[in-house]
Amino acid sequence: MPLLERGVRRPGEYSLGPGAAAGAMSILLTVLRDPDALPRLTRQDWNLLLRESRSQQLCARLSWIIETRGQVSACPEAAWIDLAAQRFFAEHKQAQVRLELRKLRKALAPKGVPILLLKGAAYAHAGLRVARGRDFADLDIMVPTDQLEAAETALEAGGWLMETKDRYDQRYYRRWMHELPPMHHRTRSFEVDIHHALLPLTGRLRPNPALLWAASRVLPDSPCRVLCDEDMLLHSAAQVFQDGEIAGELGALLDLHQLMEELGQREGFWQRLVPRAEALQLGRPLYYALRFCTKLLDTPVPAEVLRAAQAQAPGRVSKGLMDRLVPRVLEPRYPTRRPAHVAAWFLYMRSHWLRMPPGLLALHLLRKALRTGKAG
Repeated sequence: MPLLERGVRRPGEYSLGPGAAAGAMSILLTVLRDPDALPRLTRQDWNLLLRESRSQQLCARLSWIIETRGQVSACPEAAWIDLAAQRFFAEHKQAQVRLELRKLRKALAPKGVPILLLKGAAYAHAGLRVARGRDFADLDIMVPTDQLEAAETALEAGGWLMETKDRYDQRYYRRWMHELPPMHHRTRSFEVDIHHALLPLTGRLRPNPALLWAASRVLPDSPCRVLCDEDMLLHSAAQVFQDGEIAGELGALLDLHQLMEELGQREGFWQRLVPRAEALQLGRPLYYALRFCTKLLDTPVPAEVLRAAQAQAPGRVSKGLMDRLVPRVLEPRYPTRRPAHVAAWFLYMRSHWLRMPPGLLALHLLRKALRTGKAG
């Protein structure tokens, strides 16, 4: 009898099942797709599941998924203790976010600078389930472009310092990017990213920040704002498939999956999503988000939404390449699979190609190469 209903090739390699991409799937992806498979895992499978979860920093989130699906009893005691213990670290990071945000609000309030929360901070403060167990690498906020200088001045006066003093890096961020150089408070190590747009100013896609602010909403009992539901999902999609390198972003794909599951239950969300993506020039990132969430995580998406998103699909060659490269770099490869170095390199170059025009990109990569050579 097979270990899982979808079949097992050997420990750690599970078939995707009907309608999914061809080939074998890691045990972590199998469990994320179908937590009800947990009772059929062996001890060896559990060891591999824990290794893959740690490599992706998804232990705390996996513990919440297991608990929500009522599968705690299917976990070996030692495995559950390990998974659940990671929640304390995630809760500590979220407490750091709340503290840093309080300090930011206090610093920006005298200047009257509004704060729009992005990504993890927005999920947590909006009370979304996707924030459960989620690790926070930094605090991302957006301020209006015409108040960016006032925000920077207020934060510097409050003790926040920029990481880089390099002249080229400063010009890179201020002339071409959608955010200021990362900042840290002199007495705390938590990183703060101050955005004024969603994507780089030199990029192929440039969502209008005014549209984002106009559709944003104020949080209850807070002066901060968050993006509307559709924009929240579209921003996450753009971060992964337009501005990001994709490799190592399984947690970001899980963000998309859980956002679609939760926000998709709200009235009118799916009907508004594709038109909103078109208005913000984010139809292509949305197409990729829907495609790879449904293929890798079996995300429930209405058929009519998938059909509408097809209008933003790339050509056959690009689509074929992405179908081969993206699953390879998203799927955990530790410890049973060969690293995806070549696929990751191609997607790294793709991210830069989308971020900058060819001339600027060539100069930027040349400078990075020279800097790396000097450091070596």
